[in-house]
Amino acid sequence: MDINEVKLGHALNCYNLEMATEEEIKKLGSCLGFVSPLKLKLKKAGDISLKTVKNFYTGADELRKDSLNLNYGRDFEVDILADIALAKDGYLSEDGKLILHEKKGIEVGNIFQLGEHYSSRMNATFTDKDGKEKFYYMGCYGIGVGRTMAAIVEKYNDKNGIIWPEAVAPYQIHLIKLGNSEEVAKKAEALYNELSGKNVEILYDNRSLSAGAKFADADLIGIPYRIVISEKTIASDSVEVKKRGEEKAEMVKIGDVEKKLEIGN
Repeated sequence: MDINEVKLGHALNCYNLEMATEEEIKKLGSCLGFVSPLKLKLKKAGDISLKTVKNFYTGADELRKDSLNLNYGRDFEVDILADIALAKDGYLSEDGKLILHEKKGIEVGNIFQLGEHYSSRMNATFTDKDGKEKFYYMGCYGIGVGRTMAAIVEKYNDKNGIIWPEAVAPYQIHLIKLGNSEEVAKKAEALYNELSGKNVEILYDNRSLSAGAKFADADLIGIPYRIVISEKTIASDSVEVKKRGEEKAEMVKIGDVEKKLEIGN
């Protein structure tokens, strides 16, 4: 069993922990690798799992010697019994009713329990209700914008790129103009201006690149809706609308784009 040093520090109410050196262990009357809880006269801490095991063995304070068939409560006790073990997959919960399962997570923020570590050094105090001066108990937290964006991208993507959820997407629409037709350009810019005027955030791609290159970039960037306008689409006074992450595109009349995308609702 491995020890979680953060848990142990909290149980001992201390800020820093250091491993005992071999020389320090010898001065205590024990031996490195064979320390025993039976004879040593010092403050001892143990994990709550000590109560769940029977007839275990431990060191005997002598080189290459062990003490066998020990039981907590009968053969020894510790001064502080607490949850100090490093949690691992398959371990039981503290109440013994559930099994712990290890799963991947994404850290987007931190909460730090600072205690009186800084307030005592800065002599930052307050007067409590009983008129006694005490150090502030401090804590801090923060959410990283960069971490949050990275977490979203890691969660929402496919082989072609990002799939931004609409709630956090940098743009709502990726408008793509295909070809060099002046009529197509006019229609595209008119649609861009109309939607922008209604506070719709649009990424407008009017570069002179192939359709394939533009579509690949659109998938990579991952804006929720891709709208394509070309000579083919304006022939029926329409645009091609495709939601990122879906396979099929749909022809929509230019006048119905707002209704289709529920703009203003």
